[in-house]
Amino acid sequence: MFYFVNNGYLMQFPQKILMDRERNVAQKLRMDQELKVVGMHCATCEVTVTKAISSVSGVKDAKVNLASGSARVTLEGGRLKDVVQAVRRAGYDVVTQKFTAKVHLSEEEAGALTEFLEGLEGVIYAKVNPSSGTLLVEINPLSTSPQTVLERLRERGYRVELSKQEVRGRRDFHDLLVKLLVGSVLTPFTLLPVPFLQAVVSAPVIFYSGLRFHLGTVRALRNHTTNMDVLVSLSSLVGWFYSLLSLLYLHEGYFFDASSALVTFILAGKTMEAYIKERTSNDVVRLQSVMAQTEDGRTVDSRELKPGDVAVVRSGEVIPADGVVKEGEGYVEESIYTGEVMPVRKSVGEPVIGGSTLVSGFLKVHVTRSGERTYLSQVVEAVKEAETVRLPIQSLVDRISSLFVPSIVVISLFTFLVWYGILHYSLAFSLAISIAVLASACPCGFGLATPMAIMVGIRRLVRRGIVVRNGESLERLKLVKTVIFDKTGTITKGEMRVLKVEEREPGAMRMALALERFSNHPVAKALLRFGNSDLQVKHFTELEGGVYGKVDGREVLVGNRELVKKNCEGDFKGDLAICVDWKVVGEVWLEDEIKDEARELVERLKEMGYKVVIATGDSSSLADRVGEELGVKVYKGLSPDQKVELVRELKGEGVMFVGDGVNDAQAMREADVGVAVSTGTDIAKYAGDVIVPNLQSLLVLIKQSRRTLRKVKENVAWALTYNAILVPIAAGVLYPFTGIYLPPEFAALGMAMNSVSVVLWSLVQ
Repeated sequence: MFYFVNNGYLMQFPQKILMDRERNVAQKLRMDQELKVVGMHCATCEVTVTKAISSVSGVKDAKVNLASGSARVTLEGGRLKDVVQAVRRAGYDVVTQKFTAKVHLSEEEAGALTEFLEGLEGVIYAKVNPSSGTLLVEINPLSTSPQTVLERLRERGYRVELSKQEVRGRRDFHDLLVKLLVGSVLTPFTLLPVPFLQAVVSAPVIFYSGLRFHLGTVRALRNHTTNMDVLVSLSSLVGWFYSLLSLLYLHEGYFFDASSALVTFILAGKTMEAYIKERTSNDVVRLQSVMAQTEDGRTVDSRELKPGDVAVVRSGEVIPADGVVKEGEGYVEESIYTGEVMPVRKSVGEPVIGGSTLVSGFLKVHVTRSGERTYLSQVVEAVKEAETVRLPIQSLVDRISSLFVPSIVVISLFTFLVWYGILHYSLAFSLAISIAVLASACPCGFGLATPMAIMVGIRRLVRRGIVVRNGESLERLKLVKTVIFDKTGTITKGEMRVLKVEEREPGAMRMALALERFSNHPVAKALLRFGNSDLQVKHFTELEGGVYGKVDGREVLVGNRELVKKNCEGDFKGDLAICVDWKVVGEVWLEDEIKDEARELVERLKEMGYKVVIATGDSSSLADRVGEELGVKVYKGLSPDQKVELVRELKGEGVMFVGDGVNDAQAMREADVGVAVSTGTDIAKYAGDVIVPNLQSLLVLIKQSRRTLRKVKENVAWALTYNAILVPIAAGVLYPFTGIYLPPEFAALGMAMNSVSVVLWSLVQ
């Protein structure tokens, strides 16, 4: 599907083409690239884009065509990342294509795979989530395609498939389960004291059940890296082939049973891990595809519904798409959207959201949005994007992982030499200790530590109706010391009403009401709820801070304090003044009720040590009254640019800006963390790093971010400690003193439980 930004809205075209102003990409451009630039509408735009591209290091030539909306760039060593970012910094956008794929890889390969992808022609950026096996790639569709990228991956030995809006993760789980069943059935027979039978029975376990580890080793070595597969493959093959050699020639010690048990135990851990990760990662995604019954009796996949279709929903069923109730009534649980588990009554004419559940009743839903345009699909897309975040601690983890496997291989060899060459233990015993070292070490825990905790944290927030669009915001939340709130619609209900009117000239309010008929501003709506007027109006003009026009031949201006002071004579105390023939002849007091949850939230944030301020474009005394009631400082009469400047002034303290997601977009983007409080259902129109359904959700967000970051650190510490204890025990350090050592099969069980424990511990948030 093609999308481009036009005045803040997403427009739709064929094929799934997406743009994002917050992409981080890393790839060197080669020779010529043609880009589709969005937002140019005049010759000045053409010049601006040309200058922006030409300023990028490595750009040798840039030709921008306004008519076609394209830019042809010639580079020598430049990066596509820099070109795209330069265009976006200049205020324009670039059409890119984004696709997701399922890839089978180990956690340690994520970094190398990302580097490989970002080096391909036309690939802008690539992110890998090893926890869910999801690959997220953004490309320039004019120079490459998803099929080309995936083919290059297959050439390198990766099993990869393009996602098609459906959960495909169960394939890996089923593959593991089948291999585990084979190992579980055959491994007990290797315990029989018949070496030849052990060799025959163990062969399928080693070479079929363990095939994924052997293939993973070949792929890793081909790509000049190492991973867990190397350790499992090496330990199982060394033990099995030594046993075969002993069976044929040496007749001293057999490890057929240990090698089979080693593979089986590791498969058991990996199968359990895959199942838990699948259940966790698909708790929201699975709602995208449900069976729906249409009004004409057809049963279809919810993704096949089109706007205009009518879906029949019965008690206990999931609503298949966004729409409006055409017939019936019932109670709908909308926690996926609002975070509230209490069902809400829905009747004819009221909107419903795909993914919510009809708890009781019967509904016929007229579908208004389906497929990728539904709210749930937008949530899933945002979640996938956020989960690919790399926290700073991940750099340390990557360095450890890159050295881990080679170090373990060296330790294993050293252990064998010590036990066999120095301590003069038997070859079989020394080899068993050496294999145990290989089998005990687990680099998977390091790879899962960050992404698993992040995924669980983000999914928990989604279930509370909180959508994290930028995963890095979870890390930046810990830096926040100041919280800036927009006033109207965020702190207050945004439903103004007239509190009091004073007229110094009879009929002043009637003339003001005549003007306000032509405005759609919230203040105008409040005045028109107070009364109406049918006086004749000419030359109506909407100004910043008010309105002007001729009413029955007299010049009338209604506006706030700044506008009136600049243009009219006379003082006033109200929130608005009515001026006739440039003299103040009336004033109006307005009221906007503070949300109950806002009072509680502000007090709670103060108790937690946050500095709370309000930034509003309202310059009236109403803003002061809101500040006084909440006990916070108010910056009033601010334009969007002035809000940005305020954020910059306070940014040294760490700033969170909380607004409605539309009018405060610039300030939210400038803040360390931008939060949009929204009752809407279109994620795409919000600029916030995080979207919350209500103010109280801010406390949930803050607490969950702290839990998630703490869990990341705990996971890394656990993985380090686990290996630091298990590897020396496997190397036999206790044997000379206690006679206790760790057989290879039990060392493998410990290895498998390391990654499983990280996954399970991540779930405890």
